[in-house]
Amino acid sequence: MNETTTTNQKELQKLDVTSLLRDFLHSLRRLWILVLLLTLGLTALSYYRTTTSYTPTYVAEATVSVEAVNGSASTNRKMAEQMGKIFPYVLSSGALSEVITAELGTKSIPGTVKAANISGTNLLTITVSSKDAGNSYRILQSVLKNYPDTAQYVVGQTRFSIVDDSGVPGDTGRTSVVRGSIKKGALVGFVLSMIVVLLHALSFRTIHNEDELRATLNVACLGTLPACRKRLRREGDQNEINILYDANRKDYVEAMRLIRTRLERQMKDKKVLMVTSSVAGEGKSTVAANLAISMALKGKKVILVDCDLRNPSAGRIFNLKGGYPGLVAVLKHEVELDDALCEIKNNDMPTGLWLLPGADKESRLVEILGSDDMRETLRALRERADVVILDTPPSAVLVDAMMLVRHVDAVAYVVMSDYARRRYVFDGVEELTTSGAPVVGCILNGGRTHSSRYGYYGYYGYKSRYGYGYGHYGDSKKHGKKTDSDDKTET
Repeated sequence: MNETTTTNQKELQKLDVTSLLRDFLHSLRRLWILVLLLTLGLTALSYYRTTTSYTPTYVAEATVSVEAVNGSASTNRKMAEQMGKIFPYVLSSGALSEVITAELGTKSIPGTVKAANISGTNLLTITVSSKDAGNSYRILQSVLKNYPDTAQYVVGQTRFSIVDDSGVPGDTGRTSVVRGSIKKGALVGFVLSMIVVLLHALSFRTIHNEDELRATLNVACLGTLPACRKRLRREGDQNEINILYDANRKDYVEAMRLIRTRLERQMKDKKVLMVTSSVAGEGKSTVAANLAISMALKGKKVILVDCDLRNPSAGRIFNLKGGYPGLVAVLKHEVELDDALCEIKNNDMPTGLWLLPGADKESRLVEILGSDDMRETLRALRERADVVILDTPPSAVLVDAMMLVRHVDAVAYVVMSDYARRRYVFDGVEELTTSGAPVVGCILNGGRTHSSRYGYYGYYGYKSRYGYGYGHYGDSKKHGKKTDSDDKTET
C-alpha cells in the first residue's frame, strides 16, 4: 500500500513538473514579444546610462629594467622585486610624492600610481591612471626619473632603463566598458523577462490533457474531443462544427460517440442534462449541440435548449435563418412551447432532434431562468423527450447556470484544452457541487490547432460578450453531408 502511494505521488510530481514546463513554454510563446522588448529596452537603457555618465580613464604604463650599480643579474632581480614591494610605502611616505607634486605644480598627485615586479626578472612595470591624459604621462615620467633616487636609501643605488613606454595614453577602456554595459543590460533584461514569463505560467496554468484534468478535479473524464480546423466565416455559410451535416471527420464523430456512451451510463434513468464550462470560449455550445445530435442519431428523442441568454448560439450551429420564437418567449407566455420547438431535419428527413432556441440578441432577462415558469417548462420538456440537454452560460463567472441547478438531473462540464486557468475550472466545478449539482463528468475539448491559411476555428477576433477573453467556439469541420455509412456505425 505504501509503495503504491509513493509511486502515485512520484507520478503526480512528474506530471506537475511536465505540466509546469509546458505552461512555461506556452507562456513564452505568448509573451515572446515582451521578452524581446524587455531585453532590448534594458540593453538600450544600460548603454545610454553608461555612455552619458562614463568618465574616461587614461592609463600610462612603462616597463623598465632595474640595474644595481656593480650588481650581478641575481642582484638586479632581487632589487627589482624589492622595489616593487616597497613602492607603496615609498609613495605614501611622502618622499616620492613631494618630488612629483613639486614637478607638476599640484598639491597632490592627480592620479593613481602602481608598481609591480615581473616575477623572476629584473623588470618593473609602473602604471599611472588619471582622468587627464597629460597628467597621466607627466606623472609616469616623474616617477621614472625620481623613484631610483628616492629608493636608494632603502635598496641602494639603482638605475632604470626603459624597455617599453606607452607614450601619451588614450582612453582604451571605453570600448570594453560600453561592451560590458550592453552585455549586462541584455542579461538583466532577459533574466527579468524570464521571471515575468514564469510568473505568468504560474498564474495562468491551464489543463492540457486528461491526466491533468483528473489531477485537478475529482470528477470522471468522459473523453477528449480532438481539435479541428475551419475556415473563417463567410456570409450565408454554416461555420460551426455539426456532425449532422458533416461526418467527414471520423475522429471527432467517434470521440463524440464514446462520450455519449459513457454519459448514458452515468445518467441511466436521468433525463435533463446541463452542459456548461468555466469561461466563455471553451466550445460548450458546440459540444452540447453535437452531443444532442449523437443521441438523436441513436434513436432517442432529444430536445436541445439554448439557455445562454447572454450569447445564444445554438441557432447558429444549426444554421437557422430569420427570426424565431425562443425560450424567453415561452417563459413570458408569448408563444406555446410546441410552437417554439424547431424540428431539426437532414435533407428534409426527421432526425429526432428538436431545438428550443435562446432569446434574441436584445434579451438579457437572465433572472427568468430561476423562475417557476422555467421549472414548468422543463417539466413539460421531460414529457416530450427522452433526453433534454440545456446549453447554459459559463458557471465559474456567471450565476446563470446556478439558477438551473435544481432543475437538472446531471451536469457535463466542458474544459477547453490549454484555455481556462486551472483555478477557474476548479472553482466552477466546486461551485456546482456545492450547489448540489450532480456533476457526472468532464469533457476535454481539443482546443486550438496549429495555424493554417484560414486561421483557428472559432477565433474571430471579437471581444467576448461576457467581458473576458475572445470569442472562441472550440472545434469545427468542413461543411458536408452525413453519409449512410455513419448511421450504420452508430452504437
